[in-house]
Amino acid sequence: MAAKGSAVQALSPAHWWALVLMGLFQVVAGILALVYTDVTLLALGLVFGVNLLLAGTMMVVISSADPIASGGITAVRLIVGFLTILAGLICVVRPGASVLVLLLCVSFWFVITGIGWLVEAMHAKRHRVLNAILGLVGIAAGVILVGDPDIGLTTLANLAGILLIVRGSIEFAAGWVVRAAG
Repeated sequence: MAAKGSAVQALSPAHWWALVLMGLFQVVAGILALVYTDVTLLALGLVFGVNLLLAGTMMVVISSADPIASGGITAVRLIVGFLTILAGLICVVRPGASVLVLLLCVSFWFVITGIGWLVEAMHAKRHRVLNAILGLVGIAAGVILVGDPDIGLTTLANLAGILLIVRGSIEFAAGWVVRAAG
């Protein structure tokens, strides 16, 4: 039975088919994401680029309309806004490259946090072994991703596909629950 106030309960029984259809579309999209990883990554790069375009535009609009900000702050906000728009345009024009750059940033983050965990292991008395293990795993993950970015990109596309299939299956089942309840 659906919890009080849940999305399933809020949906009219007459519209059960909408949940089933959305679920079905998401399952199909998930299967396509698993089969066509390159297309999935390009779509992710495009979404990231559009997000940067919108964020940069909003930053420019807000900074130019802010009456309280000083001239220096406004200038910095405008520069950052225009650079964000430029980054968004690059991502839209070259979506595959933007996903690769994002993956490389994540891999360097793994290395940096791994080094942080190792430093923590050397200086802290508690959880020394756990911190050392986390540090080594983080560094190894970062090195693997830098060494072969295709592993990370394929994994990212596969995770997106799996999540779409799971979510779609749940929505598909919820649609039938709503139909039975109505």
